[in-house]
Amino acid sequence: MRERIEKLEALEGWCRRMADTLTGGGAIGLAQAIVTTAPRVDEPIAPAVHTLARRIRDGAGRQSSHHAAALREFADAVDDRTGDVVAAALLLALHQQSGGIAGVLRQLADGVARDVRARRDIEAARAESRQSIRILLIIQAALLVLMGVVPSFAAPYGTPVGQVVMAVLLSASGLLLVWMRRLAIGRTAPRFFGVSALPGERGAS
Repeated sequence: MRERIEKLEALEGWCRRMADTLTGGGAIGLAQAIVTTAPRVDEPIAPAVHTLARRIRDGAGRQSSHHAAALREFADAVDDRTGDVVAAALLLALHQQSGGIAGVLRQLADGVARDVRARRDIEAARAESRQSIRILLIIQAALLVLMGVVPSFAAPYGTPVGQVVMAVLLSASGLLLVWMRRLAIGRTAPRFFGVSALPGERGAS
């Protein structure tokens, strides 16, 4: 999760840098803004942006399908649904080349920033869940040690009924741990843009 958040923060900064470049007249269009800002991209997405800039620079004057392929590969390198949103928006902007691209990039950056804040909040909540799991495991381990060290403490569980109760408690504790672990890890949002998201690629995998 931390690596994904760092990627998104770098993505936000890159979108703002491209917007500033377009507004300041440092680029004729979005394609040039991508190439111009590539050397100043933060490390988490630097390789992906450098590759994208090189492909756009080498494919100047080619059909738009070249840009689409390059941006799909960029989205796969970022490997996050928010990165898909940015890549898809860049593809549309490259096709339209309207005068409002800088504003669109700032809106994208604002959206990424909101996503980063939300993910940080979620990660903080998950950290609390993981701490609760660790405490529960420590308590269970202490109880098992106590039962082994103090026979009288384990005496009630020596009967058939006590063993059934013990089995139920251990099973419930195991299921609870599995459930809490899934809550703590969470699920990655499905992606929709990129080479791996193409229908043909899905069928081939």
